[in-house]
Amino acid sequence: MPVETWSSGIYHGSPLERRSSEELRRLLGQAVAASSNGILITDPNLPDNPIVYANPAFERTTGYPMEEALGRNCRFLQGEDRDQPALEELREAIRDGRGCRVVLRNYRRDGTLFWNELYVSPVHDEEGRLTNFVGVQNDVTGRRRIEEALKGSEDRLRLAVEATGLGTWDFDPVTQELRWDERCRAMFGLPPEAGVDYGVFLAGLHPDDRERADEEVRRALDPEGGGEYDVEYRTVGLRDGIERWVSARGQAYFDETGRAVRFIGTVLDVTERKRAEEERDQLLAREQLARAEAVATRRRLALLASVGPVLYSSLDYEAMLERITRLSVPELADWCLVDIVEEDGTVNQLAAAHADRAKEGLLRELLNHRRFDEGAPGTAAQVLSTGRSVLVSVAPDPLPIEMATSEEHLEVLRRLGMRSFMSVPLLARGRTLGAMTLVSSDPDRRYGEEDLSLAEALAYRCALAVDNARLYRERSHIARTLQRSLLPTLPQIPGVEVGVEYLPVGEENEVGGDFYDLIEAGNGDYPDGWLAVIGDVCGKGATAAAVTALARYTIRAIAMREDEPSSALSALNEAMIRQLGDEQFCTVACARLKPVDDAGFELTVARGGHPAPLVLRDDGSVEAITPPGKALGVFRDPELADRKTHLGAGEAVILYTDGIVEARGPDDSFFGEGRLRDLLSSCAGLEAPAIAEKLRDVTLEYGEGNPRDDLAVLVLRVSERP
Repeated sequence: MPVETWSSGIYHGSPLERRSSEELRRLLGQAVAASSNGILITDPNLPDNPIVYANPAFERTTGYPMEEALGRNCRFLQGEDRDQPALEELREAIRDGRGCRVVLRNYRRDGTLFWNELYVSPVHDEEGRLTNFVGVQNDVTGRRRIEEALKGSEDRLRLAVEATGLGTWDFDPVTQELRWDERCRAMFGLPPEAGVDYGVFLAGLHPDDRERADEEVRRALDPEGGGEYDVEYRTVGLRDGIERWVSARGQAYFDETGRAVRFIGTVLDVTERKRAEEERDQLLAREQLARAEAVATRRRLALLASVGPVLYSSLDYEAMLERITRLSVPELADWCLVDIVEEDGTVNQLAAAHADRAKEGLLRELLNHRRFDEGAPGTAAQVLSTGRSVLVSVAPDPLPIEMATSEEHLEVLRRLGMRSFMSVPLLARGRTLGAMTLVSSDPDRRYGEEDLSLAEALAYRCALAVDNARLYRERSHIARTLQRSLLPTLPQIPGVEVGVEYLPVGEENEVGGDFYDLIEAGNGDYPDGWLAVIGDVCGKGATAAAVTALARYTIRAIAMREDEPSSALSALNEAMIRQLGDEQFCTVACARLKPVDDAGFELTVARGGHPAPLVLRDDGSVEAITPPGKALGVFRDPELADRKTHLGAGEAVILYTDGIVEARGPDDSFFGEGRLRDLLSSCAGLEAPAIAEKLRDVTLEYGEGNPRDDLAVLVLRVSERP
C-alpha cells in the first residue's frame, strides 16, 4: 500500500499518486477559500510567528486585505487591547505547540470591535516537527452580546426572585435540557431533588390548559414571534395533586441564524390572586344578577304602574282590557288574549293583541276555532274551569294536535308561534271572571315563576276593575230605575203652563238629592187646587231616595184632606222626626195654586228652610214669597206659616233648589239670587218650559258645564187670556 507523506508542502509518492495529490490539494485550497470561517496559517519557524496564508473570509471578517496581513503576527488584530486573560492562554499554547480555543476581543481595520472565537491547531511533518499553526476564526459578536444580555438579565432576575418569591426556569431548546429551581418544582408539586424535562412540564399542566401553554411556548421559540412568553395556566401537583394557578413569563434568545439557543423565565404562584379574582367575579356576577333582577323588578313595577291609570280611567271594561293587552305586548308577551265570562255564563274572547300588527288577523281567525266548554283543549279553558294558573316554560315543538280543536286551529297556533306561554285567571271576590293568556314566540324568552307572579298580579288588577265596572253598571241601573220611580208624572192644569228641569249631579249610580212634584189637592174627582212641591234632601243615594219617597208620599197623602201648604209640611216634619235619624233632614217649598173664577189663581206658599219661591209679573218685575219656616226633620216645631198672593195672566211662580243660586263661576263666585232675579226679568213673556230651560242653560254656562250640586226648577205660569 502506498504511503502518503507531507514535507514542506511536497508530496512523496508515485507519479499517479502525485497527480491525485495535486488534485486533492487543489480541491482543499478551493474549500479553504470558500469557507465562511476566517482561516489563517502561521509559521512558528519564522521570527514572530507571522501569517503566511489567509482566506477571503478572513479578509471579510477583519477588513484587512491579504497583502496587509501576510508577514505579520496576529496580535495586530488586538489593537491596543492587549490585557486580555485569553491572550496568555493563547501564548502558552503557541509556546507548547498545542491546540487551544479562545475568545478574544479583536478589531477590524476600521477600528470596530468584534468577538473572535479562535480555534488554533498545530501542524507537524512526517517526522513530528512543528511546521505551522492553523487558526479558524468565528465571529461570535452576536452570541457574545446575547450572553452579556443574559448575564444582566440573570442578575436582575436573581434579585427579583429573591424579592418576590419567583421560581425560575431555564430551557435549552437545542439540547432540550430543562432546569427548575426549588420554587418552580414546588409549583408543580415536586420535591427539590426531582428530575424535570419538557415532558414533565406538560404532564404537570391542567388538562384544560395544556394545549394552550404548549402553543405559547412554541410561539415564543419562533423567531417571528419576538421571543416573549407571558401566560397563566393551572398546574396539578404531580406528587401532591394540588391545583395551583401559575403566572409564567419568559424570553427566548436567538443566535445570528435565528435559532433559539436559550429560553429562560420565571413562574409565580398566583393561586390566591386567582381565588380573589374568582370571588370578585362571583360578587360581580351576583351584583349583575341583582341589577338585572332590579331592572326586571322595575320593569314589572313600571308595567303595573302603567296599567293603573288605564284600569281606573274608565268604567268601560271592554275598552280597558283592549288597552291592557296593548300594554302587555311586547313588554310581557309577543301576543296576548283576554277571555271574559259574561254574566249569562258564556265565554267571550274580549281582547287580543300581537306585537306584530300584521299577525293580528291570525288572532281574529283564532277566535273561530277556540272552545271553552269543559274538556276543551287549551290552557284558557283549563284556567276557567279550575281557577288556577298554568305555566308552560318550554312549549312542545312541534305543537301537538291535542292543543287544538282541529288541524286548522293548530296551523294558526303554529303560525302565531308558541315557545313559552302562561294562562292566569281573573279572580275577584272568589269568582273566576275570565282568563289572560300571554305567549312568547321568542325562543330566548322563557317564562318562569317571576313572570307568572307578574301576570297574576296584572290579571288580579284587571279582574278587580272588571268586577267594579260590573258592580257600577248594576248600581247605576238600580239608581236610574229608582230615580225614574221618584220622578213624578205631572198632571195638566187647565189654564196653567208647567215647565220643569231636573239635573242630578254626581256618580251615575247615585240617586240625586233634589225632588219635585205637582199634586192634585182635595178629595174626589174635582180637585179644588194643586200643590207644587220642590225640595232638597241632605245627602245622596239610597238615603236620599228614602227621604225623597217619604216626602213625596207624605205630602200626597196629606193633600187628599188638607190643601194648606203649611199643613202638608208640618205633617212631613212629624213623619221625618218619627221615622228617620237625627242626621236626615230636608228643605221644602210648597205652593198651592187655586183658581179664582176668571180672575186668575190664588197662590199660597209655605217653606221649610228652602229658598223662597219667586213670582215673575207680566211687566218683568220679580217678587219673592218669603213665609217663615225651618228645615224639616230637625225641629219639633219648624215654625211654618202660609203667605198668599195672586197670579194673573202671563205671570209665573218659579220654585227652585239651591243648585241654581249656589252655582260657582270660574272665579269661584256664586251665581246668587241677584243674577237669578235679573235672569227671570229677561224671561217675561216666555212660556213656562222656556223659562225653566233658560234657567238651566244659563246656570250651566255660568259653572262652565260642571255643576257641583243637583239642580231642579219647577215653573207654573198662568196662560195668557185668549
